[in-house]
Amino acid sequence: MPAPKKPSFLSRNLVAVVMIPSLIGIHIGWKILQDNRKLVTVEEQIDLPPITLAKYVWNRLTNGADARAVGDQTDNSTK
Repeated sequence: MPAPKKPSFLSRNLVAVVMIPSLIGIHIGWKILQDNRKLVTVEEQIDLPPITLAKYVWNRLTNGADARAVGDQTDNSTK
């Protein structure tokens, strides 16, 4: 009886092969849409979702210390 056939790379990693290019394409599309000034003004423009998530997580981990420090500096300069 012959040995069972080893599954190919594609069959073992099909989800990654499909999802990674899809995520890259989605982020490139987001960036293209955000850079189109007919669709999004400079005031309405937001960062890529991973950057927004990273900023949120950082603020949660540091309890917003950076934001308070920036606010304190701004408050002191206006007084």
